[in-house]
This record gives sequence, structure tokens and C-alpha cells, in this order.
Amino acid sequence: MAAEELNESNLVEKAMSAFRWVAALRFLGQMVSWLSTIFVIRFLAPEDYGIISLAEVLRTFLVFFSVMGLGQGLMKVKDLTPQLVQKTLGLMVLINVSLFVLQFFSAPYIARFYETPELELVLQVLAFSYLFIPWTSIPSSLIARELDHKRTSQVTLVSNVLASALSLTLAYMGYGYWALVAAIIFTMVFNCVCFNLILSYPRIPSFHFKGTREVFSFGAFIAMSDIFYVAYNKVDVAVAGKYFTIAEVGFYGVALQLATMLMSKSIPLFNVVAFPAFARMNAISGDSNEYLVTTLRFAATMVFPVFFGVAMVGEDLILLVLGTNWVQISGIFTLLVISVPVRILAYVITPAILAAGGARLDMINSLITLAFLTAAIVVFLPMGLEGVAIAWSLASLCLFGVTVVRGGRLLELPVKRVMGAAAPALMSSIVMCLSIYFVNLQLPDVSPIFSLYKIPLGMCVYIAFSWLVFRSSSEELIRVTLRLMGRT
Repeated sequence: MAAEELNESNLVEKAMSAFRWVAALRFLGQMVSWLSTIFVIRFLAPEDYGIISLAEVLRTFLVFFSVMGLGQGLMKVKDLTPQLVQKTLGLMVLINVSLFVLQFFSAPYIARFYETPELELVLQVLAFSYLFIPWTSIPSSLIARELDHKRTSQVTLVSNVLASALSLTLAYMGYGYWALVAAIIFTMVFNCVCFNLILSYPRIPSFHFKGTREVFSFGAFIAMSDIFYVAYNKVDVAVAGKYFTIAEVGFYGVALQLATMLMSKSIPLFNVVAFPAFARMNAISGDSNEYLVTTLRFAATMVFPVFFGVAMVGEDLILLVLGTNWVQISGIFTLLVISVPVRILAYVITPAILAAGGARLDMINSLITLAFLTAAIVVFLPMGLEGVAIAWSLASLCLFGVTVVRGGRLLELPVKRVMGAAAPALMSSIVMCLSIYFVNLQLPDVSPIFSLYKIPLGMCVYIAFSWLVFRSSSEELIRVTLRLMGRT
């Protein structure tokens, strides 16, 4: 569909429709996935999660090499031909076969470095996942380009449900970390098969790469940014794996997984719609800032109360849901989860930066954050795992800062406007936390189950304060919510 065939209003409605499909179906899938994760954690030992956490450091790093930003390149290119699709597929095949060989044969050395023999076979099995990526990434990118997410969301829903059931069953049967490995491989294979059944596209790769410069040059900056993104999201685990026991790595890994669970599932949901939508808006009108500010205000209204509230009840929830074996992670969990909202807001801005041609800027932002996090870990490492968590949270603030300042220059979006969009939700959330804190002082010995009174209390305080003090922002949120639901 050519850009000129869409006016700006129709494009926004198309993006809203896409978001409704993605949100509804993926929410159902993620609810199943989250419940499964909680039960799997109860069945597995910290050592199991320690092994998987270390394996994911390398695999997640290489996965971003596996696509090299080529999918985003296909979304952005104006004149997309079948030949260009085949050539892009050929590039992905070469890259992923190389990554398979690299991970498979480097596994023994990585296992030796971390003094964890079990890690070798886990890495070798996970290496086979790269062979499915080219025939998964290309069709998903082609669908995202047209903002047609109904079918892929259905695939994702079924995939999440089946993978969750598989991991839960194997964990219950005592297979330990292999339950998680099996779920990862199953998801890759299932998505690959389904995407190729629902979409017709040139599936035979071409290894004549002339004419791919536009896709590859844009994708290269995306890839480097993604690599730095993985680095600053995994360097904490990589360091912990060397300086702490495998059980301690497991405790930290579970705390990080719980703290970022909602973020890690919702941000890809948002980006799969946001990047192509922002790209099309820029192609039509050259400006998408009004929509970005509205999105930021809506996101802030959601994430600040949720994550601040979770921080206030974290210890009680962990004790109730995971049991006494995991209650020691509550302090680390709180240190991590309190900074997640600003990290999410940075990720909300990123698609607009990329759509405006700021792939290089985004790459440098990631590099700055990586350097900051590495230095912070060195400084706070003597404090133990809590120090690593503090470093991670400070890096979230750094990421938000460089994204708002440097990205704002590219987008011609003042820092004051961004902060103004987030301020009502932040202030209301702080008032909510203070209210919970002072009420808790009056009820210090309440059992964990009854301490969940903090949740409805926080909701009431947040809604009341937002409505009384920030009436216009609250009314705008209602309008946006109704629009997302298709009511207006």
C-alpha cells in the first residue's frame, strides 16, 4: 500500500485498529504466560534459573545479530519488490547459519568460563533456534508493514498458550531447566511454521545482494543499537555469573524477570505497531510529535502507578505467590521495579526516533547507556546483588535522559513537553505511594494476604488525586482509551 493512499486520519485509525488486535490477543496470551511463569518458578530451583539466565546472555545477544535490523528496513523502504524480499531473506540465512555455528562450537568454552558444565549442552540445543529466524522475521515484518496484525496476534496467542503449557508440564515432571529450553525451541518452530502458512511471500532466498543497500544500511544501525541494548540489559547477569554462585545468579535472574515481565511483553507489542505507524505518519505529514506526546501521556498514566504500586507490595506478593524460598529476592525486586517506568517511556520514544531516520542516534544512546551501566556495576558491585540492581536502575534513568534529550533534538520535541506529559502520572503515583506508606505504619503486623489492601487503596488514591488535580489529562486519557477500544 503506497503512502499516498492513506491520509493521516486513516493511518491513525489503522494503527488504533492494529493496536486493539495486538493488545487484546497478546494480553490473553501473556496472562497465560505470566501465570505459567509463576508456577514454573515454584517448581524450579534457583540453580535452574541461574543456568538459563547465563544461556540467555549469549543467545539474546546473538539474536539481535540474527536479524540485523533488516526487518525494520523492509518496513521503512518505500518501493518493496519480491526481489528485495528474497535478497533480504538471503542475507538473514547467511547471518543465522553463521550464528548457529558460532554458538554451537563456542558453548564448551563459555561453560568452562562460568564453571558450569550444564551450560554447554543448553547453549548447543538453543543454537538450533537461529535456523528458523529468517523465515519468521521476514513474514512478520511484511505484515507489520501493512499494520495488519490480526492473524499474527492469533498465532502469538496460541504459541504463548502452548509454550506455557509445555514448560509447566515439563517443570512439574522434574525436567528442571530443560522445561524452559523446550519452551523456547517450541515457540521458534511453531511461529515459523504458522507465519509461513498464513502469508504468501517469496520464500526462496537470493544470494545476489545488489540493491539491498537501503535496507542493509538502515538495518545496520538498528542492529548495532539492538546489540548495545542487549549488552546493557545483560551485562549485569554476565557479571553476576562470574562473581556470584549459580544459585545467586538464579535469584537475581528471577527478580529481574519478575520486575521486567510486563515491560518485556508489552513493549514489543507496542513497537510492532508503533514503528510502521510513525514511519507512515512521517511519510505523509512529516510530523508525528502530537501522537507521540499523547502516547507518552497515556503510557505514563499506565506504568507509573502499576510499577510503583508493585514496588510497595512486592515482598507480600512474592511471599504469597512464590513462597518462602524466594522471599529473599524482594529487596532486589523492589530496587529493579521502581525504575522500570522511565525505561518504558524511553522505549516508547524510540520507534519515533527510528521512523525519523535516527537509527544512528539510537545506537549511540544505547552505547552511552552501556558505558554508564558498566561503570555503575563496577562502583556498586561490592554491595552484592543489591548493588547490581542499583546500577541497573540508575542505567534506566540514564537511558531515559539521553533518549529524551538527544532524541528530542532530532524530533524537535522539547524536553519540557516530554516531562509535562509524564509529570501528572508521576506526581499522582508518588502521592499514592506516600498514602500506602503512612497507612502501613498504622497497620504494621497485617498478614501477607490482608496486606493486599494496599492495592485497592493505591488505586483509589491515584484515581482520586489524578481526577482532582489533573482533570484535563484524566479526560484525555479516557478519550484515548475509548478510541483504542473502538468506541469513538
